Amino acid sequence: MHSDNDACPRLFPDPPALPGGASASLTYEPFYGLHEKPFSLSSDPRFLYKSPAHGPAFDALLAGIRRREGLIVLTGEIGTGKTTLCRSVLQHLDRRTFSAFVPDPFVSREDLLKTLLVDFGVIAISDLTRGRFNGASRSELSYSLYEFLDSLVPLQAFAVLVIDETQNLSLPLLEEIRILSELERRDKLLQVVLVGQPELRSSLSLPQMRQVDQRISVRCELAALDAEGVAGYVNHRLSIASRGNSGVEFTRAALEALHQGSAGVPRVINRLCDRALERAYAAETRQIASHFVWHAINDLGLAAGIHDRADKAREQPIVRTPEQPPAIEPVPIITVQVEASSPSLEEFTSEAELAMARPTSVPVPRSRSPQQWAPLAASLVLAIVAAVGVPAWYRHLQTVNNEVVATPQSPDPPPIVLAPLRPSVERADPEPVQTDGTGSPAAATAEGGAYTIVVASFTSATRAQQLVDELTNAGYRAHAVERDWGPPRGRLVQVNVGGYTSATDVERDLQQIRELPGGYQDARIVERP
Repeated sequence: MHSDNDACPRLFPDPPALPGGASASLTYEPFYGLHEKPFSLSSDPRFLYKSPAHGPAFDALLAGIRRREGLIVLTGEIGTGKTTLCRSVLQHLDRRTFSAFVPDPFVSREDLLKTLLVDFGVIAISDLTRGRFNGASRSELSYSLYEFLDSLVPLQAFAVLVIDETQNLSLPLLEEIRILSELERRDKLLQVVLVGQPELRSSLSLPQMRQVDQRISVRCELAALDAEGVAGYVNHRLSIASRGNSGVEFTRAALEALHQGSAGVPRVINRLCDRALERAYAAETRQIASHFVWHAINDLGLAAGIHDRADKAREQPIVRTPEQPPAIEPVPIITVQVEASSPSLEEFTSEAELAMARPTSVPVPRSRSPQQWAPLAASLVLAIVAAVGVPAWYRHLQTVNNEVVATPQSPDPPPIVLAPLRPSVERADPEPVQTDGTGSPAAATAEGGAYTIVVASFTSATRAQQLVDELTNAGYRAHAVERDWGPPRGRLVQVNVGGYTSATDVERDLQQIRELPGGYQDARIVERP
């Protein structure tokens, strides 16, 4: 499956031949010891991965069909594997169960009856085009279906109907399906499974759908995979396609990138894995590092979705001290504070500079009337402007993946604050405490050189180590440094890329790191003393 950018020429090594021959549609698969496409978009029931969401849904559907108890409803977002799950359930039914799978919901009542008669083997397609059922009425088609279902009773057999994309069915057609599902003798003659997107639940909750909704005995919901589920899903499909002898491995950082890029949706995972394997095959490597996945995310235009989810995760505001309401009774003096927003300790080279950035208080007499207050406020603003002279750099707190991360602010001029001007290339703290990324002191990786790139800081040592792995796999000399900033920020684990002696090289890598899909546009250069 190569649906995107197929027009671009690719220079791939000639794939080795598989024993016994291989499909001509395989490209990178033989190189990795795969006998078929592991990440095809087709709904192959052999590749069903029974995740914590898919496993219980499989069991519930299979039990509901065997018990023949009312309607069954399966819902889930696009690409979560509903069709694959249903086909796998049908494969596990015994030979006395006749099944029909209707993938096209845009049919009339007559078309639905014709589809059932053909799938159940009652009539042939030629009978509909030029035989006795050509132009048959709804009642004639219904009679033939009822006659077939009734003939199953002496055989202790029954039939099951699965209708996909049911959210697109018209309400009259849903009512027709309800009538079919109520055909019974001692047991039901036709078990119906409705499969659709979450909008199906909304349709069934309408007042005119009460009769349908009340007859639903089993309701299942498929959710996206979590990070552990993504890893299990990828390894499961590789094992099936390689018949248990796969020659390819996704690194931990690559699997984490897959989870971020796909949001746990199996169909998107398939597309990303296929493209990542394609790129790794061109590089003739059997280990899939994270940068192959990030390139696949960019190739398929999915990077914007990662940023959208990160923006939603940042919707929770940072907790700040609530503003005090103005006093009703006049007081003799108030204090006006102008503060910088918690700059990093590495921005200062002396205690004198650090003292300059601390909050400054200016006592101002409070007047009883707005007319008397206006001249004093104007004088205060002019005094602040004269004292500062130029705007200062400052830092802001940014939440990434539900963690508080300290990143540098945009170089656009911020509001005037009482803080020293930070140079474009910063001075680093002498003798920082370095760790191995787990939060405990360890032998530090010697940065060397005159320049270091500060990528991001995290409250979680695990997330910092993941970023170190990603950058290392991408070819950068990355390591973690633990720093204690004091209250209110506390201890943070900072991820650095070091070892630069050339300003040109460090500027080049800085731009590349800022362009990575992980959201590191605020990375900056620090000049070591």
